[in-house]
This record gives sequence, C-alpha cells and structure tokens, in this order.
Amino acid sequence: MTLSTPDQLYASGADLQQQPPLVVDLDGTLSYSDMLWEALLLFLKTSIRQAWRLPFWLLLGKAGFKDKLAGLVTLEPATLPYDQVLLHELARQRAHGRHVVLATGADQRFARRIADHLGVFDHVLASAGGVNLTSSNKADALIQLYGAGGYDYVGNSRADLAVWRHARHAYAVTRTPFRLADGRRTEHLGSRRAHPLKALLKAMRPRQWLKNMLVFVPMLAGHALGMTTLTESLLAFLAFSLCASSAYLLNDALDAHDDRLHPTKCRRPIAAGTLPLPLAMLASPLLALAALALCAVYDPVLLAVVLIYFVSTLAYSFQLKRMLMVDIVTLALLYTLRILGGAAATLIAPSFWLLAFSFFIFLSLALLKRYSELYNLTRQGKDKTSGRGYTTADKTPIAIMGVGSGFLSILIFMLYFNSATVLQMYRVPELLLGIVPLLVFWMGRLWVLAFRGEVNEDPVLYVSKDKASLVVVALCLLLAVAATRL
Repeated sequence: MTLSTPDQLYASGADLQQQPPLVVDLDGTLSYSDMLWEALLLFLKTSIRQAWRLPFWLLLGKAGFKDKLAGLVTLEPATLPYDQVLLHELARQRAHGRHVVLATGADQRFARRIADHLGVFDHVLASAGGVNLTSSNKADALIQLYGAGGYDYVGNSRADLAVWRHARHAYAVTRTPFRLADGRRTEHLGSRRAHPLKALLKAMRPRQWLKNMLVFVPMLAGHALGMTTLTESLLAFLAFSLCASSAYLLNDALDAHDDRLHPTKCRRPIAAGTLPLPLAMLASPLLALAALALCAVYDPVLLAVVLIYFVSTLAYSFQLKRMLMVDIVTLALLYTLRILGGAAATLIAPSFWLLAFSFFIFLSLALLKRYSELYNLTRQGKDKTSGRGYTTADKTPIAIMGVGSGFLSILIFMLYFNSATVLQMYRVPELLLGIVPLLVFWMGRLWVLAFRGEVNEDPVLYVSKDKASLVVVALCLLLAVAATRL
C-alpha cells in the first residue's frame, strides 16, 4: 500500500495508543538538512583558521568527529528546515497517546536541543560515547529497547535499510520507495519532495550569469567583432559562469543559517532545505574544477585571472563579506576581474579608461546593493545585518559614497573623449557625448528609486528587468555603433 496522506495511517486515537513506538530519523527525514554538514559549515564560517584540526578529528571516527564539532558550534533549532507534514503527523499521533521517538545519527547535544524545541518526542536516541547511531547501530539500539518488529520507523536513505528490516512498518520520505530484503517496500510518509537537481540548478543562479557578460566588453570596446574573438569570449563566459555558480553554492551553504532569518533569502534552495547540503558541497568544487580545467586547456593567462577570481570569491565567502567596506570594494573588483578575463581570453588589452570606469560604476552598484539591504532592515524594524558589518545607521554614508562613485564613473567616461584612442577608433566621436546624459539619467534614477525602496537587493538583476534601464542600454549601444560606422 502507498500512503497518499498521513491521516490514512491509523483510524482513531484509541488505535494509536495500542500501536508500538513510532521512531523517526532526523537528517534528511524530519529535517531536510543534515546536522553534521550544518555543524561543519558553521565551524568553517566562524573558525576557518582552525580548519587544520578537521583531519585529526576524523581519526576519532565519525562519532568522535561529530562530538568535536558539537562542542564548538551551536545550531539554532528554530531556523532549521523541517518537513512540516511529517512534523504535524508526529504531533497528531503523540497527542493521541502514541510513543514517539527521535533516533538519529546526529550528536546527542544537537538532537536533544531539537527535540526540546519541537516538543513532540518522548525519547531521544543519538550518537554519543563514540557510537555513531546510524544503520546497524541504530537497529541494535531499537531492538534492545523495543524488540524486533516492535517499532515503526521513518527514514530516508539506504543507511536505514538495517533499521527498516527489523521494523514492523517501514516508512520513507523519499519519492521512490526502497525494497527491503524480505520483499517489502517502504511506504511514503511526509511531504512530497521535488527532485534535488531542479533545486541545484536554481541554486547555481543562472540568472546571475548576466554579470559574466562583462567578458564581452573588451571585444566590443576593441571593435574586434570576428568569430574568433566571439568564441574566445564565450569560453571565458562559460568559465566565469561555472566558477560563479561554484561560489554561489558555497556562499549559500555557509550563509544558510543567516539566510533562514531573512524574509526573502530564506527561500533559497539550501536555506529552505530543497537542496541537500551534501549535494551542494559536492557540486561546488566540481564546478570550480571544470572551470579551471577549461581555462588550463585553453590559455594560462585566462587560467590565472579565473583562479584569482575564484580565490577572491572564496575569501569573500569566508571572511571579507563580514568586513566593513572591504566587502563592497571586493565586489567592485570581482566585476572588474570579469572584464580582465575577457581581455585575457581575446588578448585585447583593456585601456586605463575602461578599467577606471568599470571599477567606479560597479563600486556604485555594490554600494547600492548594501544600501537596499539596510533600507529593508529599517522597514523591518531591525538594526543590524546578520553576518555583515553594517547597521542601519550606515545608510547615509553608504548612499553618499554610492552616488559619488556613480557620477565619478560618468566623469571618467567624459574624460575618455580626450584620449587618442577615441580619435583612432571612432569616425564621429562627438556622438559618444550623447551617452553622457543617458548615463546621468540612468544613475540618478537608479539611486532615487533606491531611496524610495523600489530597488531590490541585487541592482544588476533589477536593471536586467527594468524597462527604462534596458532602453538606456540600447540607446548607448546605438550611439556607439553610429559613432563607429557613420
């Protein structure tokens, strides 16, 4: 039988009192997340300089490793993503008198805090004393307490096969049932879970790849519009996109705790639990290695730029994003590195004017992003960002620097007209002057909307959907083409 709803499990409260204990797993079952990975990432985020200890802790065995991490980090049970359907069913059955047990491979300190928070368990079994309570160890503990066939069990993976084998009824939260050695199949209990690959693609943030189109700037600025330079730029675009997705996965994994406290970021796949942490942490290095391998095969200079970009994103994820102003400058440099990547791929040297213009305009956008975050915090009645070095009192200086950086970039663009490059590359360079009022309009409008709270926390994505911004971009391109062709 396949259960379509939890209420079909038992007919009445009186029946529930006569049932054997209902035992439920935690990692990947009651919680979408995994406590070992949660603890490990929280440790790396807060104590990265102590990461050298991890290999030595592994020598203590898995239970010893979990014990060391549990002694150094504190998980917040209220922020963890739970299967609400399963949790509701556990509460319903306990309310009707059934004994409900949490049996998990997580460290006992985490398990007890979670059990105390949820308030639906009569008993807790967890890893302790050097014993990793998974698979056969969990089965032996349950048999000792309740006897073979003396409990029902809810799990989620092949590690639970030994536990299901001795359970009276075997339940799983997975989309596909497990076949047991005695011919039984697990029955579904809990929410209907989507395939994790869909969540993985979302977490890779393909929409953010728009930023990597900056690799095409050297080709366009140098008027090298041949098929060769296009192919080279596309290769750089792919490398930066893979690298960026790797960084997004790592960043979201490290920030999962903070994201769950955020009104919109809580819906990110890792924070929401739709993307399992182990899968995210496997995909992240694979994407980075693919990007670096692609660059290594093509060109060592491009490899160097992408490697610097990747190391910078790692530094940003682990430390720099929590440092006042350092995070903003780093974001501006990461944008500029994309332009340098396009230059390395096409061997078109970027001009001083291009690099100066790009740094200050992206510095303005990075400041606008922080301003929008602080504006939203003010509306929510909060004072300080979670995981960042800013308070709402910083809004004014952030805005002053942002507006100043934006208009400074336009000034640099105006000074560009005095360079010898303009006279050589454009037939009618005077037409480029038309771009200046367009940029003034665009930059001014963007910041005014930010002051109104109408710009979301990623201005680049906002611009990609804003009709006025898209018209400005189209008109600027039209003027640049006309200045070249006429």
